[in-house]
Amino acid sequence: GIMKRPPLNVRTRLLALSLGLLALLGCACLALGALVVRNHDSQQQQSDWYGRFERAFAAEQALSDYRDRGSQLSASMLARDPTAQRRAESEFDSARLALDERLTALARIEPVNADAARTTLQAAEEDRRQLHEAMLGGNRSLITQHSTALQQNLDRIETQLHGLSLHEQTAAASLFELERQHDRRALDLAMLMLLLAAAGAVALTAVILRSVLSPLQRTTRAMREVSLGNTAIEMPPVTPDEFGDLAYALRQYRDHTERLRRIAYHDPLTGLGNRVRLEEQVQRLIERLRRSQGQFALMFVDIDNFRAINDRFGHKAGDRYIYEANLRLRRFMPSDALLCRYGGDKFTIVLERLAAGTDRDAQLQEQADRILAGLSQAYPFGSHLLNMSVSIGIAVFPDDGETVEQIISSGDAAVYVAKKQGRNTARFAGTRDAGKLRRNLAVANDIRRGIEQGEFEPHYQPVIDVDRRAIVGAEVLMRWNHPERGLLPPSEFIHVAEEAGLITELGELCLRMAYAQAQEWAIRSRPLRVAVNLSVRQVHDGKILEVLRGLPPTPSPMPNPLLEFELTESALLDTTDYSHSVLSEIKSLGYGIGLDDFGTGYSSFSYLQRLPIDKIKIDRLFVTSMSHSKEASAIVSATMTLAQTLNLAVVGEGVETAEQMRQLRLQGCRLQQGYLFTGPLPAAAFEAWSDRFEQADALPLVSDAHSPERASSDSALGLTRL
Repeated sequence: GIMKRPPLNVRTRLLALSLGLLALLGCACLALGALVVRNHDSQQQQSDWYGRFERAFAAEQALSDYRDRGSQLSASMLARDPTAQRRAESEFDSARLALDERLTALARIEPVNADAARTTLQAAEEDRRQLHEAMLGGNRSLITQHSTALQQNLDRIETQLHGLSLHEQTAAASLFELERQHDRRALDLAMLMLLLAAAGAVALTAVILRSVLSPLQRTTRAMREVSLGNTAIEMPPVTPDEFGDLAYALRQYRDHTERLRRIAYHDPLTGLGNRVRLEEQVQRLIERLRRSQGQFALMFVDIDNFRAINDRFGHKAGDRYIYEANLRLRRFMPSDALLCRYGGDKFTIVLERLAAGTDRDAQLQEQADRILAGLSQAYPFGSHLLNMSVSIGIAVFPDDGETVEQIISSGDAAVYVAKKQGRNTARFAGTRDAGKLRRNLAVANDIRRGIEQGEFEPHYQPVIDVDRRAIVGAEVLMRWNHPERGLLPPSEFIHVAEEAGLITELGELCLRMAYAQAQEWAIRSRPLRVAVNLSVRQVHDGKILEVLRGLPPTPSPMPNPLLEFELTESALLDTTDYSHSVLSEIKSLGYGIGLDDFGTGYSSFSYLQRLPIDKIKIDRLFVTSMSHSKEASAIVSATMTLAQTLNLAVVGEGVETAEQMRQLRLQGCRLQQGYLFTGPLPAAAFEAWSDRFEQADALPLVSDAHSPERASSDSALGLTRL
């Protein structure tokens, strides 16, 4: 119902939140400003006390200079040296003036002490005058008497000034300590005010947001229920604010949803059942015939060259063309069949009454031929006569599938084969080509399920430095732990994943799992750089960059990224400028890039020049042929020379015998990989093998290098090897 007290609208609440936050921010700024002013005043006071101390100390220094100059003047008079005496008198007068200036400056802050020093200085001046007269008269007793009196007066002045300096220093230290205490209290008060302001901001934000989010969540829950078809729910109240507008719109949406559900099972153009209706009807049919062990057939009908009609005459003409096809299908199909528009230019016909035994296929073929002949009649459209034809795929339950998805997929595969073999024809899903396509579609669906269920597992094959007898890296190769078929090598699923567009998702999964494993090894002091194979699709779409930027940081002991990437040479045949920029960006992020299967393509040297490659892998074909082929040995030698010139690392892959290892080492290739050492292993088995390898005195070699698993799993897989 409508609330009697209208609430504040969302705009007003957000405005109140903004003003409140601004007020709290202003209070915090005032507190910080007061602290800054307080600190400025404290610094000014400290500067004043430093000035007082500096004036007292300067007076001391001036007095010391005055005494020194006086002593020099007395010595020159005793020596009867007129020149030295004149110079000493000039310096003494300067020292006297400087002392007067310092005492005058001191009088501004300490007039009592400055006046006392001046009085004592006058007495000292009188003693000095009498001393000089006694020196001129040569009276030693008077000289001694006045000299003693002069020194006593000067000592008295020095004592006064030194005491004043110590007093100012002590006072300044006390003041500084007091100011530090005041500053600390002011800082604590400012921090308290900031914390209170932050707490107030959080509380105010929580209150305002709760008043906004609570009705929004209630409205969202109601929308979900309506979307699921549950309209018998309590609707949010219609209030005079934005949420009231949402509640009113939600009521309209519920009413429209009820009406739309009534027409959800029919195609608006043809009036036929749509895809949803087809799937529900086929599901009911499967459940009924499974109990009675009956059969039914599904004809998947696809109009040939429909896009050309749309492109030439427009979409309205295309709709008329679809409607005409619908009328003809109704006319020429069996009267008891179910006709649905599957979508776009595709129709389906469900046939229940099938002949038994070998006559079944003949019956279906006859009905398909009747439809093909009926639809092939010219269709008049304005001044044009349009030729109409269709391709038909025929799937039979339960031979071609036992579920709705399998039956429809089989029919779709069969019509795809019919189109490939010339169009305007019918093909059964049980044929070899359709069966292969259907199996691939089933494998693709299985791959999707396997990715969701976590059935794919990375295996790791080490890269060995045969000189140092050390593991310097590993290449990751995916295996599929299929729940029914067991452990499958890449050759069983990679080509299907490529055709189905799943290679990017599978490659990203491999990358993330390999990175997580490399991180775990690095944390456990097993730092290894893992090589991950990139497909050409991953390079073309550029999404690999987002994945790399989103990876967690490398553990601190590792100076470089934990991964490097390898691309087969054939995968680079159709790379674009964008792909080159993607590879350059990968390199700029610190990841190494290797060229796999080197020497098997057409433009290896141009790739080394154009792309940011820092490693090449000699293809297993050349490694296995070195012992009996001078050409292969020469290619390996040339590759090593080229790599050394370009400062590239080289890995020899596919090493299966000790002789191949020795020949590669003689050519300068010390990084090697192959079944001579071990095949790809799960992470735990790889760690156990690594422990045995590190403890061995010599290279531990695998005796069954020519194992069947190697031949079936890691043969050349073209551009999509993972």
